[in-house]
Amino acid sequence: MEKMILHLDYEFDKELLLQQANAAKETATGYTDSRYPDIKLDDWKIGHYTSPYIEKIMKDFEVIGKPRFYWMDPFATVPTHTDNGTQCSLNFVLTENAAPIIIGNETYCYKAALLNTTVPHSVVNNEHERIMLKISIFDKTYEEVLSNISPKLLSHTGA
Repeated sequence: MEKMILHLDYEFDKELLLQQANAAKETATGYTDSRYPDIKLDDWKIGHYTSPYIEKIMKDFEVIGKPRFYWMDPFATVPTHTDNGTQCSLNFVLTENAAPIIIGNETYCYKAALLNTTVPHSVVNNEHERIMLKISIFDKTYEEVLSNISPKLLSHTGA
């Protein structure tokens, strides 16, 4: 079975990232994808942002990535998709009661995870806003990033 998601045991400063998400939201726009020029998801917003703290996270995982915050409105849906050009991502869910990601017929709740974005996935949000920091990785596969992650950052609860 293809590996899809790995829960990470990575302590991150959620409050700081929420503050940074707030700053990034000022320039956030509805999500678009060049593969689907007629679709704009206004209930799923994206804001490009980086900071010394986010750069530290990338250094901890030994990756070069493109960090972005995402906001999903309550009851919004991100349809099943693979990420455009992204091989994998580090995802950090910043809100409580966040809806899980759906991969195949399985749902996965996580706070921090390495996600294989070449595998189709979706999110059907619940009644809460869902805020996430995503660091998209374009130059390494899921397996390559996984092989470089320090064992102390791997969750012992499974995925």
